[in-house]
Parts: sequence; C-alpha cells; structure tokens
Amino acid sequence: MSVNQEALRKLLIEMDNQLSRSKAELSMCNLQLSRVDTNLRLIQSTKSRLNTLCTDGEPVWQGVGKTFVKTDVNTYLKGIATDEKEFSDSKSSLEKKKHYLETTLEKTVDSMSQIVNGDRKA
Repeated sequence: MSVNQEALRKLLIEMDNQLSRSKAELSMCNLQLSRVDTNLRLIQSTKSRLNTLCTDGEPVWQGVGKTFVKTDVNTYLKGIATDEKEFSDSKSSLEKKKHYLETTLEKTVDSMSQIVNGDRKA
C-alpha cells in the first residue's frame, strides 16, 4: 500500500511547524520558570532576613511603586507568604506545561522519524 508522496510531504511540513511551535513554547516556558524560581529565592531570602532582623510588631518600610509605606513586619510577612503561594502555584503549572511540551516534542520527532524511515523502506 503506497502513500501519496505529496500527502506525506504536507504531513511532514505540518509536523515540522508543530515542532517549531512547541520548541518556541518550551523556550518561553523555561524562561518563565527561571523567573519564578528567581522570585521564590528572593522571597525566601527576604523572609529569612526579616525573621532574623525584626521582632514581632516592628515596623518595616514596604516599597509601593515609587514610594515606601510603613507597615507592621507581620503584615508584610503575610503579604510575602501570599506572593510565595502564587509563585509556587505558577511554578507547578509551568512545570506541568513544560512536561507536556517535552512529551509533545519527543512524540513529534519520533513520529517524523517513523514516517521518514518507513518511507525509505518502501
């Protein structure tokens, strides 16, 4: 059973386009993961320094845009904990997306190889 060469060519071109899109999305996903990791490390560092240097109820200066607002350290730490949870959730979602994209890339390459190798055998 012979497959039309033009149909095979179109299929391979479409698969190559999918491969390119997946590579670009994976690259963007890795960049976003890197930024989330940086933010999580910054949050951890800030929390540890505040816990070491400040006592309960001590005022700290929180940067808000171009100004600073005096706030209680406990309130500030609660805000940081909220941000940390959001970044952790984002990291989890990005890791799932990364796994999906890596699987898509792997399966697309495998399928393309099978088509090309199967075509040569015929």
